[in-house]
Amino acid sequence: MGRQPLTVHVDRQSLLSMRTVLYGLTDAIPKITQMAVNKTLTGVRTDATNEVSKVVTPKKTTIRNAIAVKKMSAADASAYVRCAGRALGLIHFAARQTKQGVTVQVLRSEGRKLVKHAFIAAMKSGHKGVFWRQWSGVRKPYNPRRAYGRMPASYRLPITELKSLAVPEVLGHPPTMAAVLKLAQPRLDKNMDDALNYYIGKVKAAA
Repeated sequence: MGRQPLTVHVDRQSLLSMRTVLYGLTDAIPKITQMAVNKTLTGVRTDATNEVSKVVTPKKTTIRNAIAVKKMSAADASAYVRCAGRALGLIHFAARQTKQGVTVQVLRSEGRKLVKHAFIAAMKSGHKGVFWRQWSGVRKPYNPRRAYGRMPASYRLPITELKSLAVPEVLGHPPTMAAVLKLAQPRLDKNMDDALNYYIGKVKAAA
């Protein structure tokens, strides 16, 4: 699901069973399949979010935003879940400012770690992150009495935002992906049954 979309399959036996149950109403099969597949993909995104959250500390909303769902429609039968995104800023990993720097916890299985001399700041754009001021040796101060932020740009040291793991990287880890896949096919099978029963109920109610 990192580089390639995750796919689930509607097996031939399920389709044959539907044709038997819906004898004379086979036009309903695409609608039932679409309903079941789309509900399944939404559930797969939830499963993927939960499994990634078991490994790393960013909020589930942040993880979920990296996972997109392409649903099936009447005009397009393709459907998948795709995870994409770059490395997340350290600010998303439970970052806390201390006198020594910033502490973060990336993996839930590990403790907090200190990034010395790092600092948390918000840019003019409103973006908040954990930053590191690049150091290339001693520079002659422009004016010791003047605040650093008020110095001309040429006298300031550039800063770099610190980042860590990307959501696709975590989700693509074999144990995490295996956990998601283990839930996906049973979820689809259940949703196919539910969608079929729902449609049959509608037909009976209209009869």
